[in-house]
Amino acid sequence: MRRDRLRTAQTRDGRKVAVWQLVGCSARVLRVQLTSESFAAYCLPSRAPLTDAQPGTVIFDPYPDLAAARELLPKHSDLWDALRDDYWAALMNSKILPDSSEA
Repeated sequence: MRRDRLRTAQTRDGRKVAVWQLVGCSARVLRVQLTSESFAAYCLPSRAPLTDAQPGTVIFDPYPDLAAARELLPKHSDLWDALRDDYWAALMNSKILPDSSEA
């Protein structure tokens, strides 16, 4: 298993999911899926519509760290808290996992 693989974090009820990656010592958020929402998917921070993506999807470009993602979507603190917990668990285990330059 590689250190820089894609990871997911979700809220306890499973209605919010974030796809993220451990890059160095930082959690970079690629996208968020709000499964109970039906808004048209879009890209942040540009708010450009993503017509081919599933409704309720937010894709980040560029990929923000956890703190910046929390600022961009502040109403989803439950998701960010879950991601933070997963991030710390991944970071603590990262010493035994190779990064992309070693794999």
